[in-house]
Amino acid sequence: MRKLLIGLVSLAATAGLGLVAAPTASAAAQGAYGCAGSEIDTYNIKDTDGSVWGTLHLYYSSANGGTNCVVNVARKYYGQKHLLKVTIRQGDRFKKQEDYFYEYAGPVSLTSMDGHCVTVSGWVTAPNNGRAVGDQWDNVHCS
Repeated sequence: MRKLLIGLVSLAATAGLGLVAAPTASAAAQGAYGCAGSEIDTYNIKDTDGSVWGTLHLYYSSANGGTNCVVNVARKYYGQKHLLKVTIRQGDRFKKQEDYFYEYAGPVSLTSMDGHCVTVSGWVTAPNNGRAVGDQWDNVHCS
């Protein structure tokens, strides 16, 4: 059986076929946008007319006593440089990122979150007139 497997690998290499390795455990632990772990929720930042200007993506990892991480991904003005803000808070601890971005703000994260709730918020500002739309979600992902 081993000779057959070696022969097949050699044949694939000779024929120019690529062999794809299975993802490693560390790659599987990586979320997205620089956040580790798994996406646990999303929150749409909506204008009064119901249009979605941005989406907060909340991730959780069991590392470091529980880590929550959030990003604010532009939806309405994605690809245009405009002011984006994302904040994560638990009690007196908070982190935020606010600047001009084309796609998303963040990631921002807090560790030692097991047994605590988190508050997340985000703002999106229109690039042409400075009008801002934002929202906040209190005491979410209580573990």
